[in-house]
Amino acid sequence: MKRKITGLALCALLFAPAVPADAQQAKAYRVGVIYQGGPYKAVVDGLRDGLRQLGYEEGKQVLLEIRDTKSDLKLVEDAAKTFEQEKINLIYAVTTTVATPVKNVTSQIPIVFAVGTDPVSTGLVQSFGKPGGRLTGVQYSTTDLTGKRLEILRKFSQN
Repeated sequence: MKRKITGLALCALLFAPAVPADAQQAKAYRVGVIYQGGPYKAVVDGLRDGLRQLGYEEGKQVLLEIRDTKSDLKLVEDAAKTFEQEKINLIYAVTTTVATPVKNVTSQIPIVFAVGTDPVSTGLVQSFGKPGGRLTGVQYSTTDLTGKRLEILRKFSQN
């Protein structure tokens, strides 16, 4: 479900102002995707699934330029700066650890994030109701569930 929501959020932002296909030739939107590697590739896969479910074909309507930064914040900053120089249409940032430096080193490109922490308390957006600026996205409640996960783990390990 998280995957579909993330894909839908990106599509809503990216394609909302699109003119019907009859009125003009279809434009391929360039989306720079930055994630920190490892298990977060699943979020990128979810983005692809969501786009596909909405009828957007990668390589035709959407060109994804994906950067796995392997948790190196310098690589995150470099990728974001490159995307801005190349005038990518949108940056998709996976995790607060990635979204924060992307926000800090760019000034023009809209950013859609998928984060596990509160985007308001981390300063990504002003509020949930009115994010302000050029950032929007989804929060999945992984940190809120950490205590419950540990409780379940402890319960199963005692059996």
